[in-house]
Amino acid sequence: MAYVRTEYPQWSWSFSRQQIFQSCRRRYYYNYYASHNGWEFDAPQESRLAYRLKQLGNIYTALGNGVHETAQSLVARVMEGRKLPDVAEIEEEIRRHLRRVWKSSQENREQFLIRPRRVDMLREFYYGTGVSDDVVERINQRIVQTAEALAECPVWAELSRKDAQVVACEQFDTVEIAGTPVYAVPDLIYKTAGGQWVIVDWKTGEEAEENRDQVALYVLFVREKYGASPEQITARLEYLNLKSSMEMRFTPEELQAVEKNALASMEEMKGLLSDPALNVPRPKEEFALTEAREQCPWCNFYELCRGELEASVS
Repeated sequence: MAYVRTEYPQWSWSFSRQQIFQSCRRRYYYNYYASHNGWEFDAPQESRLAYRLKQLGNIYTALGNGVHETAQSLVARVMEGRKLPDVAEIEEEIRRHLRRVWKSSQENREQFLIRPRRVDMLREFYYGTGVSDDVVERINQRIVQTAEALAECPVWAELSRKDAQVVACEQFDTVEIAGTPVYAVPDLIYKTAGGQWVIVDWKTGEEAEENRDQVALYVLFVREKYGASPEQITARLEYLNLKSSMEMRFTPEELQAVEKNALASMEEMKGLLSDPALNVPRPKEEFALTEAREQCPWCNFYELCRGELEASVS
């Protein structure tokens, strides 16, 4: 499909978009509006910088990406009937991803400034804060724990059974709610031989109530996208770092509440648009900085907000 330039981004909604909106309106503005068209050579400076900063990762997201890439390769192996690697191989695959991102962040700053979409860069290196020894130790522990948990995950035995079918794995997709495209990227969706639908979400962090909200949205997605009834769908949170699993089912009433909450979130976001039909944002100043200012130095967009933050305390 040929690229078609648009002056403003397409209106859409997702769980991650809602999280950013709730955490900081200014971060939301930079992430979804100021960065749009920032890849263009003659884009305004703020737009180019917002686009660049949007591409930054951090050491924890790098771990998560490495684990998800590894899990995706394991799914492919199982479906091809190949033998699964042992724990040491799984651990090495995760570490290989992290080493690549770490090396790129140390050596490729100039390339990142020119082509940020194509170059891995950790915000810890971009901003020069570095990664503390304590964090490195924590990441190393999590790599070991997540590799062991992935190797022992019951998903592999279930996928190996006759007539099991992978429906989607790390597949970017949408459904519509009240005319709004809703984006969802479930880690894994598969059907069992008995016709049950299973959604798997691998986590490398701690348990959180918002994770339940996220998989509830995935259940709604599977219902709308594939026509499965809620009684047929099981959502499974795999907390790899904790070596624990949580299975959930959602009633039609609970899914109705999920949809209602999404619609309420959309309306709140639209309140910061000057033209909802074209998805035109109001002026940047109407997107308030977070009250939790202690979090600002750890935000990707700190470079854009630093002057305003310093002026507010002087």
